[in-house]
Amino acid sequence: MNTEQQVVRALPMADERVVTQRARIERARVLSVQKSSAAQRAGILAGDVLVSINDYPVLDIVDYQFHVAGERIRVSVARGDEAMAFELRKGYDEDPGMEFADDLFDRVHICKNKCVFCFLYQQPKGLRSSLYIKDDDYRLSFLHGNYLTLTNMGDVEFARVIDQKLSPLFVSVHATDPDVRGRMLGRKGPEPILPRIEMLADARIQVHAQVVLCPGYNDREILARTVNDLAQLHPENRGTYGGVLSTAVVPVGLTQFRDRLAALTNCSPDYCRELVAEAAVWRAGFAGRLGTNFVFLSDEIYLNAGVETPSTRNYEGFPQLEDGVGLVRQFIDDHARVARKRTPANPARRTATLVTGELAAPLVTELAATLSRLSDARVNVAVVHNSFFEGNISVAGLLTGQDIAAHLQAMGSDVGERVLVPSIMLRDPDRDVFLDDMTTETLASAIGRELVVVDRLPSAAAKALLA
Repeated sequence: MNTEQQVVRALPMADERVVTQRARIERARVLSVQKSSAAQRAGILAGDVLVSINDYPVLDIVDYQFHVAGERIRVSVARGDEAMAFELRKGYDEDPGMEFADDLFDRVHICKNKCVFCFLYQQPKGLRSSLYIKDDDYRLSFLHGNYLTLTNMGDVEFARVIDQKLSPLFVSVHATDPDVRGRMLGRKGPEPILPRIEMLADARIQVHAQVVLCPGYNDREILARTVNDLAQLHPENRGTYGGVLSTAVVPVGLTQFRDRLAALTNCSPDYCRELVAEAAVWRAGFAGRLGTNFVFLSDEIYLNAGVETPSTRNYEGFPQLEDGVGLVRQFIDDHARVARKRTPANPARRTATLVTGELAAPLVTELAATLSRLSDARVNVAVVHNSFFEGNISVAGLLTGQDIAAHLQAMGSDVGERVLVPSIMLRDPDRDVFLDDMTTETLASAIGRELVVVDRLPSAAAKALLA
């Protein structure tokens, strides 16, 4: 009988104890097995619980991807109360064909910091539990670009990052001054970051750094020092592959729910304009010495300053896009492509409303004018104020269903037949749910209009309107 086709025999192994780990079982359960894959040929079934590969415990999808690289692998699973093992043969880089419901089979690593700017502390009670989870997990950093502080990682986890070459990582630095960083993270003492990044750089791990800018804490001279310290760890300076590739600077977000929290100050328009000018000098120097702009300001800073965002070329491939660095430039460029399209021969005559937050209102208003011209329709814009969070929260991605509903209801007949909502307003894993747990179906019912969820780019709105 061919090894790939054999019915797997039960083997004596210590992995049977996994059956009792209920929390892990559901996360490590095989959701589906791809047709004609090595896993299917070997006899692995949907519902099996992955335990180990080549006798190495598998804690997450990163472990899975690392250990399945070979041409012959031994996969141990729990099927019901029985421990079983399979031998799979496949191409060296071929995926075995198992899909899982979650990336992490053990629990998410929780952040023990008490950052003065942490958004989770600025939320009201009563939201769904997932919104209060403070992750500081290096695996989510590697897989999804989540930022981690490196303060909650032990020697074993550092060793794993180095052994499995989990690069790049996205690291929340905030300040390279240990005292300032410790104070911002809510730690009892200094929190040096440079030695930890140097350790990663020496192991050929690349890093994208983040600074959440809190006026009075880590700005001015502290910020300049932080940016320059991190630039010293750029691969061009080090002469190595590993190092800090970029640094994003984002303004602190403040809500109305800051009772008994540290006093923080907004980044005002004048403040943002000064920062844009100073960053331009830094970027010019880095471009000459390192061949990269290195420091990138978030879109919110440019919008608050009322100045034009840099060109696409200046974003150098958008390495910090998930941190809100370059989304506006992509929007502007995509809008330009949409605007160049010809009006369709039989334009769809309809009315529509685009929903956005206050920060992006000028951009979306311009888009509405373009879509009106292209479709021969009346396209309105609903600029929704964030009454739920208040403070300086004006981005579209933090709007709630209840604020959107109230605004659209107040618009009355000015609301078009279709209401277009960008997908960034919805939250994973339930893509049809807003931050306040209102569903898109409930919102559509409340406003009595067709609701269409579209991607954040103008071309998606154009497609939805002209379809």
